[in-house]
Amino acid sequence: MGRRNRSAFLPTNIPQLQNLLKRDPKSYEAEFEQQYRHYEASLSIFKLKPDDEAKDLGDLINFISQVSQCFPERTAEFPGQLIELLQEHYQVLNPDLRKNMVQALILLRNKSVVDNTRLLPLFFTLFRCRDKALRELLYTHIVNDIRNANNKAKNNKLNKTLQSFMFTMLESVKSGNSDENAIAAKRSVDVCIELYRKNVWNDAKTVNVIAEACFSPITKIAVTAIQFFLGNNDDQDDDSDDENDAPDVRKMQQANLHNKKTKAKARKLDAVKKRISKKERSKGKAESFNFSALHLLNDPQGFCEKLFSKLSGKEDRWEVRLLKLNLVTRIIGVHQLTLLALYPFLIKYLQPSQRDVTMVLVSAAQATHSLVPPDVLEPVLKAIANNFVTDRVSNEVMAAGINGIREICTRQPLAIDATLLQDLTEYKAHRDKGVMMGARSLIALYREVNPELLKRKDRGKEASISIKDFKSLQYGSADATGAEGITGIEFLNEGDEEAVDDDNWDNWEVEDDSDEESEDGWVNVGDGDDEGAIDVDMSDSDEEKEGEDGVKKVRKMTQRAMKKKGLTDLEEIELTDAQKTKKQKDLELKKAEEDKRKEAALKLATSRILTPADFAKMNDMRVTAKADVIVHGKRKAATQNEEETSSEYVAESVILGPRKKAKQDYEERMASIREGREGREKFGSKKGKTERGSTTNREKSRNKNFLMISHKRSVVAKSKASLHDKQKQLRAHIKKQKMKKH
Repeated sequence: MGRRNRSAFLPTNIPQLQNLLKRDPKSYEAEFEQQYRHYEASLSIFKLKPDDEAKDLGDLINFISQVSQCFPERTAEFPGQLIELLQEHYQVLNPDLRKNMVQALILLRNKSVVDNTRLLPLFFTLFRCRDKALRELLYTHIVNDIRNANNKAKNNKLNKTLQSFMFTMLESVKSGNSDENAIAAKRSVDVCIELYRKNVWNDAKTVNVIAEACFSPITKIAVTAIQFFLGNNDDQDDDSDDENDAPDVRKMQQANLHNKKTKAKARKLDAVKKRISKKERSKGKAESFNFSALHLLNDPQGFCEKLFSKLSGKEDRWEVRLLKLNLVTRIIGVHQLTLLALYPFLIKYLQPSQRDVTMVLVSAAQATHSLVPPDVLEPVLKAIANNFVTDRVSNEVMAAGINGIREICTRQPLAIDATLLQDLTEYKAHRDKGVMMGARSLIALYREVNPELLKRKDRGKEASISIKDFKSLQYGSADATGAEGITGIEFLNEGDEEAVDDDNWDNWEVEDDSDEESEDGWVNVGDGDDEGAIDVDMSDSDEEKEGEDGVKKVRKMTQRAMKKKGLTDLEEIELTDAQKTKKQKDLELKKAEEDKRKEAALKLATSRILTPADFAKMNDMRVTAKADVIVHGKRKAATQNEEETSSEYVAESVILGPRKKAKQDYEERMASIREGREGREKFGSKKGKTERGSTTNREKSRNKNFLMISHKRSVVAKSKASLHDKQKQLRAHIKKQKMKKH
């Protein structure tokens, strides 16, 4: 009786039939066939009126997608029917039914019933729908599906198809300019950016598809693409989160020594040890080099010229134009391009009253490199000096102007003349710390680069001694050997040189595909400027040895002489003949060591072929040297200069410099006070409030055992009280209660 009732009930109870089919498909094949015929009839009726709600059809689609793996031959046409229906009527379909169809196709894709080359172009087309929830679902599935498809090996066929499809969608925005195309193109760019950041599509073709989006007439798409190039593309958030969430093993071991030992705590400690050992093994792997997307542009010069032409048109808001200016100047600095029309364009925005003027100064510094003609940069520096470094403006503006000039001169020292430089160095004794440090950093820069432009008293000891041997800078001259471009070659010794044979090339596979961009190979990137970063330390006694008593006496005498004459640290001190001789010898020894090192590196680079094993060794030695620096807390100035000049952009904080905290006005102080009071109880008396941290001694005594308080004086006196005293206490109690209106 029960089985007959179940069979009669199954055609209307689809969830129960779905459960039974997954358990025993053969026993319920007739019921499935009945439901599938019902689906085909509903589908043929629905095609006559596609905008119908058709809730029953949606339930049948969900049911068939769940059990399709049980009857693969019968449901072979089912995915194609859904894809065809979505392609033809996706704009007029009911949102719930359309979402059901998409979820069914995603389920079939997860079961490997549908190929992603057929499904993903449809999903990109569905981005045109005005349904935010559907677009989020499609976005998540597309990113995860492409990531899984490229997990074991690069699926070049799929990647090429989808990248070409995305490029077509970006071009459709320029032609049609409809809202649906704009939404689809924006989501396509988001997918490209997300896959690049996940190191799935990290090739040049993806970067150039995103670069094409920078010229989109839709502001939202252009801003998204520009922010991708300006942002940090390395996926560092996950690593930082793992480091912050890592448990302290030592603390857990100490706790287990004193606490009760249980199996759960032991298992937890073992799991933590395994996790940390796994993390250490991952740290020991070879370092992967993920270059910035700016290096993968096909035509950086054409890209900059095209974007600068849009920037000059004044069609966008100031915020968007500032982003474009930042991107153009950053690409110019990275690739050392020449765009002479940019520098006169910057001059009209170099005013203290200009919005976001610090970012304009940052852009001017980023657009400077050693190949920019000094004649083009000289008007820019004069505009900054005339508008920023004057007594009419505030100290913060003066500091920003001097720091901006310093950043430009760091990249092109020939841009400034001696007169302007000496005028700026007069601010070395300014009362404001930011202005003073900016001027002193400018002096420190030209002590190393071109001390002849400084006044004699500002050159310092080393620069004064070595000024005879100093070679004057000339525009376009490059003093670099061929081995200087190979980072870490100094770690290879000549004694380690081996015969170049096939053994050094084992286990190093290189893709030999001329049509594809190299994804796992080496990427050749041009070196940046070789000028070092600015050293603000103005002391002139770094080369002296602390262990010699005579040198200490000379130093004390010179300090006393400076105090008597009222000289500053920057002013020149007359050296004795012994000091000059000692300094000259030290400089000659340094120069000889540097020449010997360069000669050895050049000989090593020109006399042997570097194999992948050599590059791996250089990489390991660099990592070891870096770890040694971190452990011992020491850092060489040359290494620091290389790291600072290798950055692709100038931080806004470098232009602003050190700033003193401004005094708060009344509104700011009150806002700070109100912020501190949030989530805190009100001040005032707690009289009459029942909420207390603890009970009183009287309340505690009421709950005590009588034998514990029977000996107390108050208890004994109460038991010995006379009748008169008891009546007196009772009247007082009644009077007190009446006063409380009880």
